[in-house]
Amino acid sequence: MEFQEPFLVIFLCKKPPKNFKLSWKNQKKFSSSPLPTQLMIKLPPLLPFAFSWKKNKKKASYYLHHPIPNRLAFLPQPNNQTKSLNGLRDFVLIFKTKKNKIISVKNYEKDDSLIIRITPEKDSIDPRDFSFIPADFVYDLLIIVGASSLDSLGEIYAQNTDMFFEVPKVNIDNHSANENYGQVNLVDITSPALSEIVFENLEKIDSSAINSEIAQLLLCGIISATESFQKPTTTPHCMINAAKLMKYKADQPTIIQNLYRTKSLSFLKLWGRMMARLNWNEEEKLAWSLLSVEDFVQSRSTHKDIPFVIDEIQKNFAQAQIIAVFFGKTNHDSLARVRVTNEKKAEFITQAFGLPLEKEFEISFEGKNLLEAEKHFLEKIKEALH
Repeated sequence: MEFQEPFLVIFLCKKPPKNFKLSWKNQKKFSSSPLPTQLMIKLPPLLPFAFSWKKNKKKASYYLHHPIPNRLAFLPQPNNQTKSLNGLRDFVLIFKTKKNKIISVKNYEKDDSLIIRITPEKDSIDPRDFSFIPADFVYDLLIIVGASSLDSLGEIYAQNTDMFFEVPKVNIDNHSANENYGQVNLVDITSPALSEIVFENLEKIDSSAINSEIAQLLLCGIISATESFQKPTTTPHCMINAAKLMKYKADQPTIIQNLYRTKSLSFLKLWGRMMARLNWNEEEKLAWSLLSVEDFVQSRSTHKDIPFVIDEIQKNFAQAQIIAVFFGKTNHDSLARVRVTNEKKAEFITQAFGLPLEKEFEISFEGKNLLEAEKHFLEKIKEALH
């Protein structure tokens, strides 16, 4: 069984371009060990679709559960992000008017109801002459990036299950646990980067759609996923694809500068405050720290920086299998951002807190300050792992 973090992105489009066909002859299905991914890995492969659809003059939007990290602000970004999926489907009333035309339709609100008054041309309306049905969804295609199952999409799926079942889906992923839930499943776990999968298929479909903006996004995704080609999962084939993207005018030095060589003063201050309270449990291979509301104020940082703080902990404590950063939501409510690199421990911990199996997740501690949240978490971890 595999796990992943909740940084999932969905691309939604109306009337896909004619050259985007829902069929690939060589859909790959493999099984292997999981490949860790983060938001910086999953966002770049999503955005090229937005630019490509814009070029084809098609309406599209993309949904991202988490805000875009400041570190990715240098990337070209379309302006069609949707923050919620409201008004997905109309409700249609149909009247047969061959024998009795409708001459007036009025509506008004009364109490908690919307009342619709319909006036026929002759006598009264025959109940057999009208019906009501749900209309088609406003989106014609869903492209889902980095989700091994629909359930792993969380709240957006739970609130819109009809849409996810009825609208065709393209499933792009590199996890061995992927359930192949799409009408098209671009699942290749031999690829270390989602962006590589997107690039190879986009090039097959319409290479002319790959401009410098799209190439920059995809190369950024590959560099993020492979940690600038340093990870052992990096393949020669992936490096060849990166070289191809540079031929499409992707700017590798700019990507490296923004991803790895730039740490803001606010981030360094937050990192220092976090390190001052860092704790280590050798038995559980658990590293954790606490950040108060005041820490964010004094360092002029935000909660968006916490995933990058966890990245730094992971780089400096390679033996850590569980990393948790507790931070104050308010003075009386706390959250913990947790990353688990051990699959079995991830399964036990998420079960203990009633969460779906994921690599990275947040735990809410309502009515608990940081110290109370820390104590509760450590007690639950001990119970779950023993």
